[in-house]
Amino acid sequence: MASNLFGDILTDLGAAIQGGLGFAASANICPDRSGPSMFEPVHGSAPDIAGQNIANPIAAIWSGSQMLDHLGEAEAAAAVLRAVEAATAQGIGTRPGQNTTDDITKAICAALEA
Repeated sequence: MASNLFGDILTDLGAAIQGGLGFAASANICPDRSGPSMFEPVHGSAPDIAGQNIANPIAAIWSGSQMLDHLGEAEAAAAVLRAVEAATAQGIGTRPGQNTTDDITKAICAALEA
């Protein structure tokens, strides 16, 4: 557990180690549930590339999986994470610029439906 400032630094470092900020999901959890929790990609909203179909959605989708798990939907969370893993196992979304946002999203959705 860390403060927001140090938690942000730690998540950025962890993301850089695993391959880049574009691949890391994050969760700011309120442990006692007295307030809301927040789930988002480590990289934030990336407004500089908005509308260009070049953003990698994996971190946002993974954050959604974390939110589902937090809300008690463990089976749905696991299904989403398995779909991300299936897409990346095929090399989809693993290298910057290789796939469009739409292509990565479609591959993950197809894996969810399989």
